[in-house]
Amino acid sequence: MWLAMTALMMAPVVAPWIRALVRVARAGGTGAYLPTVLAFGAGYAIAWGAFSVVAAGLQTGLTALAVPVPFGLEARMHSGIALLLAGSFQFTRFKTACLRRCRSPQSYLLAHWRPGLAGSMRVGLGHGVDCVGCCWAVMVLALVVGMAHLAWMGLLMAIMVAEMATPLGGRVTRPVGVALIVAGLVVTGVSG
Repeated sequence: MWLAMTALMMAPVVAPWIRALVRVARAGGTGAYLPTVLAFGAGYAIAWGAFSVVAAGLQTGLTALAVPVPFGLEARMHSGIALLLAGSFQFTRFKTACLRRCRSPQSYLLAHWRPGLAGSMRVGLGHGVDCVGCCWAVMVLALVVGMAHLAWMGLLMAIMVAEMATPLGGRVTRPVGVALIVAGLVVTGVSG
């Protein structure tokens, strides 16, 4: 379930990368774009696949401990802590560094380009690791809202797309962090 949800949510985020990859491959004289794109995609999928395995393991472990997943308001403290952690992560240097690399597909590809399919896969894996670094905390909020709740999952996806693929991206991160922290305080009852 996590792998499918991750693939759906990250498709709009990786689309600009695929376009930039085709431009770089074309400029480098690579006539066969599809194998290059598939190799890049495989590397990217490995990074998000690893995240999905860890997230599914976390969900399974919580379920085994009788923690309701999604947490929702049935587990207010769990939900609040997840929101507070995700909000706080928005202010870290790590998030900023990963986001900076994720927002510049052309620059990243030109700086990290490696010839051949193995090189394309390596570049895809590197970008995937940065992408996971940007988005893992927001993705984990699926434990709070539930993967089957399309409106909430759409909002989480919109946050990631806004941060990584829009001109406002750099200005969205901190307000989202504030909103998540406030939501965490409200849910846990600390603010009231």
